[in-house]
Amino acid sequence: MLLFPGLKPVLNASTVIVNPVRAVFPGLVLSTKRSFYSINRLNAENKINDIANTSKEASSSVQMFKPPEFSQFKDSYQKDYERIAKYTLIPLTMVPFYASFTGGVMNPLLDASLSSIFLIYLQYGFTSCIIDYIPKEKYPRWHKLALYCLYGGSMLSLYGIYELETKNNGFVDLVKKLWNENDDHLYIFGRN
Repeated sequence: MLLFPGLKPVLNASTVIVNPVRAVFPGLVLSTKRSFYSINRLNAENKINDIANTSKEASSSVQMFKPPEFSQFKDSYQKDYERIAKYTLIPLTMVPFYASFTGGVMNPLLDASLSSIFLIYLQYGFTSCIIDYIPKEKYPRWHKLALYCLYGGSMLSLYGIYELETKNNGFVDLVKKLWNENDDHLYIFGRN
C-alpha cells in the first residue's frame, strides 16, 4: 500500500508507474491516447465548411482558379522584341559593308537606325541577364538598382549616339576610321 500525503491510499503501485496522473488524481479521467475518430470528424467538418465556402465564392465569382503571378518580364513580349531587334540588325549590318565595297556613302538615317537598334538589342540582352541572375523575388533592391543602372547607361548611350550622328559622320564612319592604320584624321568627341 502506497501513501501520498493528503490523498487516498493507492492499493497497487503499478498504477503509479503506468499512469502517474491517475495515481495522483484518482477521480480525474484523462485519456493520453489519440482519438482518431474525433480528429477525422473535425477534418470532415472542416472540409464540408470549405466546400460550402468555395461554393459560395464560386457563385459570386465565375473564376475559381487563380493563376500565379509572374515576374515583370518572365514570359512577356521581351523575348519577341529581342528577336525582332536581332533579325533587323542582319540587313542593317549588311548595308554598310555594301556601301564600303561600292565606295558609296552611308545614309545617315540607316546609320542612326543601325546604332539605335543595336543599343536596343544590347539593352534587352542585359535586361534578360539581370532578370536571370538577380531575381526580383530574392534580391528586390539589387534587381531594381541593376535595372536603373542599365536604363541610365542606355540613356547615356542614346545621347552618345545622338552626338555621334550630329557632330560626326556617324557610327559606321567611326568604325571605318578605327579600322584605318593612320589615326591622325580620327576625331572622336573633340579629340584631335
